[in-house]
Amino acid sequence: MDFLHVHDLLIKKPNLFITLLDMTELDTWHPDVCQFQKLKSYQSLNLANAEKIIHITKGVLLQQVNNPNICKISVNAIWSTNDVIFHNVFQQNQYEYLAIGDVEIAVFDARLVLDTLAKEPFFPDFLIDYNKRQQEEFFHFSYMLTKNIRDRVLDVMKRFSKKHPDGYMVPKRVNSLLLSKCCQATPATIKKALLDLKHEKRIVKKEQHLFIQDEMI
Repeated sequence: MDFLHVHDLLIKKPNLFITLLDMTELDTWHPDVCQFQKLKSYQSLNLANAEKIIHITKGVLLQQVNNPNICKISVNAIWSTNDVIFHNVFQQNQYEYLAIGDVEIAVFDARLVLDTLAKEPFFPDFLIDYNKRQQEEFFHFSYMLTKNIRDRVLDVMKRFSKKHPDGYMVPKRVNSLLLSKCCQATPATIKKALLDLKHEKRIVKKEQHLFIQDEMI
């Protein structure tokens, strides 16, 4: 498989990167190959124009687009544990990243590892599973944008929450500002949606924690 094949493959299925890398003899612990970092909650990661591949080993990263012309920062994607991000590898973008909770990442030198992958003969029969997962995530996100704002808020809150006997327990870091970025709405709109959801008892407070209740049948 030559570089063009690897290039096309990883654009469509970036999470294959780690699986394919494990099939090589490349020393991924060498500092020239990979740098390991830990980010605290709400700490930013700005890689500027560097060509890097980011592997999230723990936590959640927001991929943000900073538009200085209109003084607006918008969320482009939500990445979580085991996801792989190609930063300025296949196209140039001014992305910044924000840690939600504690995050651990491995940042690879893109040119070095891709050149190594391009020389390896791969037989990726497992592509079907990855393709299915990515299609499901794409349609889920696209479908979410067709929903009303309250349903969008619930979907995003569940994404950050953990299942609990009382419902989905929402972390305290999930506030109206974060939800406004993820739901592509103003903080005022988010606050109104949250009030409506509390009035409808879709969101309830128990012992200083917020819980999302499963919709009653």
